[in-house]
Amino acid sequence: EDEAKLPALIDLPANSSNETRAELDYLLQLQKTRTKEQIARALYIANIGSWFNILNPTDPDYNENKKQLFYIAENVGSWYNYQNFPATTQLLFNCIQDTRATEFRLKWNFKRPRPYHLEPNLQPLTRIKSPSFASGHTLWAFTQAFLFSEIMPEKRAEFIARADEIRWSRELLGIHYPSDNEASRVISWNLLKLWMNNPEFVQDLNKAKQEWSDKKLFFN
Repeated sequence: EDEAKLPALIDLPANSSNETRAELDYLLQLQKTRTKEQIARALYIANIGSWFNILNPTDPDYNENKKQLFYIAENVGSWYNYQNFPATTQLLFNCIQDTRATEFRLKWNFKRPRPYHLEPNLQPLTRIKSPSFASGHTLWAFTQAFLFSEIMPEKRAEFIARADEIRWSRELLGIHYPSDNEASRVISWNLLKLWMNNPEFVQDLNKAKQEWSDKKLFFN
């Protein structure tokens, strides 16, 4: 019932709208100015992002999947990881399942074409089969930035900056409109608000906060 409310919180620009045209022009300009270093960084980020279906410990990507749950908080230190913070890992693992399910339900609800489907002069650095609206990378990035901000509010600006880098990388690659990313930012904040109404989530979040409080001085 909560998830059914989410599509009404975001607006999809029409393919023929002035807004979509302006976004495509922006992406064309970005295509002209992107540097080799920016491209390399964006392609690296493109391979980051945990998946809700990798739940089996025997899966070859299982540990890497858990490791990437902490990407947004990477600047905290290499010691802040799934091995040292199991309660936080469980919280993130549960949330990524909700986030990914929400992502694809939104995509198939709106069915927006990718920018390069509408603008033949765009040369994306990768191609994706799923619809464009909303951005999955940006959705999990901001969702996790908001989650980590609940655990350590003093580092909120760093987490938001990392999420924003992920947002921008999707535009640099030529695979998302800015409005895809803004929709994901809005949805991520509303997901957190909805989770706050769930006693199980609140309990898991409190465990993660306590875990951080108990262990931060030991590892730092």
